[in-house]
Amino acid sequence: MGGARRRESCLAAAAVLAAGPLSAQPRLEPSEVDRIVRQATAEARRLGLAAHVGVTDAEGNVLARFRMDGAPDETAVQPRPGDPGRGNGLEGERLPASFAAVSKAGTGAFLSTGGHAFSTRTASFIIQDHFPPGVDQTPGGPLFGVQFSSLPCTDFKVSAGGASGLPAGLSGDPGGLPLYKQGLVAGAVGVEGDGIYSVDDDPSDLDRSAEELAALAGARGFEPPEGIRAEHIVADGIRLPYANGEPGAAEAGAELPGRYLEGPRAGLPRVFVPISIGALDGAFDPRFPVRSGRLLSAEDVARILTQAADQAARTRAAIRRPLGSPAQVTIVVVDLDGTPLGNLRTADAPVFGFDVAVQKARTSSFFSSPDAAEALRDAGFAFYLDGEVPMDGSVAYSTRAVGFLAQPFFPPGIAGTDAGPLAPPSGEWSPFNTGLQLDLVEDALRLFLATLSSPGGCSVPIPRLANGMTIFPGGVPLYKDGRLAGAIGISGDGVDQDDLIASAGSAGFEAPPEMRSDRTTVRGVRLPWVKFPRHPDL
Repeated sequence: MGGARRRESCLAAAAVLAAGPLSAQPRLEPSEVDRIVRQATAEARRLGLAAHVGVTDAEGNVLARFRMDGAPDETAVQPRPGDPGRGNGLEGERLPASFAAVSKAGTGAFLSTGGHAFSTRTASFIIQDHFPPGVDQTPGGPLFGVQFSSLPCTDFKVSAGGASGLPAGLSGDPGGLPLYKQGLVAGAVGVEGDGIYSVDDDPSDLDRSAEELAALAGARGFEPPEGIRAEHIVADGIRLPYANGEPGAAEAGAELPGRYLEGPRAGLPRVFVPISIGALDGAFDPRFPVRSGRLLSAEDVARILTQAADQAARTRAAIRRPLGSPAQVTIVVVDLDGTPLGNLRTADAPVFGFDVAVQKARTSSFFSSPDAAEALRDAGFAFYLDGEVPMDGSVAYSTRAVGFLAQPFFPPGIAGTDAGPLAPPSGEWSPFNTGLQLDLVEDALRLFLATLSSPGGCSVPIPRLANGMTIFPGGVPLYKDGRLAGAIGISGDGVDQDDLIASAGSAGFEAPPEMRSDRTTVRGVRLPWVKFPRHPDL
């Protein structure tokens, strides 16, 4: 199919609405949700754990919230058990335990696909200040900072049921697992009951979490195919974890040891509508159609989406099985003010990438804009403006470069160095205190957790970052006739694959070479631009 035909297909995306929602995705039925809850609570009771159990569908819609008798109402944020004082971010915040269970469940659903199954333990492994966690002289994990995405205040909601993202964002607290039917993600289960909302900061100790063991029991009969579990996935030569332990033998009883706070109910239909672009089958969200921006025309946006989709179709995935599968990603183009101008998801892209792709595009566009420093100062974030990092439109920033500036050591991973310019002060970083990234959304997140009512946009002082910012690769700015015109964000596979697909999408709209972030040094260190995987093509 020629380029003009592909652009026409993308521009006419609304015409495929009659095809209806994606039909291949299995849904959980109420009886199955009840079975999952019964299995989880039976094992929790056997282990002496009084817990909350949450079940979501694949898009984060709550299918059940169950409270066991005696379960604590709240759980406390702690970077590591017994250490509530580290950092000055969300440490000490008390979360409704029921909604922490929902976040843990949703994380398992959002991060998993038909090609890989990730848990909250997997998430913990890839979001910390070193990769692998605890190994000095290594930079942050490949999804460093992803925990502050899919927040309740995002304006780019994936759910058909009006769900406001995950109550506490993506979780790294073990006890959240995906649920599968016919080899595809149907939802997830999360268990919270120990009173501590944390991460696994020492994967080497192979700790056994009662919450995780109960979740494993809940997932019995809905397990992912063995070959796609995270322990069969390698990132940068490092094997990822999935769960420590196997489901116990407790049988689900006829009587439940508690009560439902919500549900059980069936999974909701998907919001995404099928679309074909060239040889690629995918889907898009009709709530965010292809449209013109200030400088980009609708034809430009369609071309950018198509170029990125073509690259995704021939790029070897980093985190999928079987080996040799194509990358599965979400592609989003945004305008100068952060407005989405078009979106596309390949057929099996993970749901978390829907919000993150927008964050990446908005982050790249914002930091590349001539008034970025002024906007940060006006919003009360002058702490991050010390003159070291040009934010006057003279530099085109990729999200890889922004993430480089946001890590707790600068250059990333080099122990004994000061924190990056966009990170919290030295010694204060934690997974719950990531510097400017958290500061942008902290008020909105705290308000939601206090009221359980979404406040609207996450970062009202900076509307261009309405769902927060991302500090890992996959976003590049777009230029037209030498002027900043917006940005493209890619999320869903390995970050090098995301960079490659974003760069392919930007062809014809690239940043002027002399403006790219890799032409700039900060504290004597050259910033990165993008990084491509070796031999990426299928």
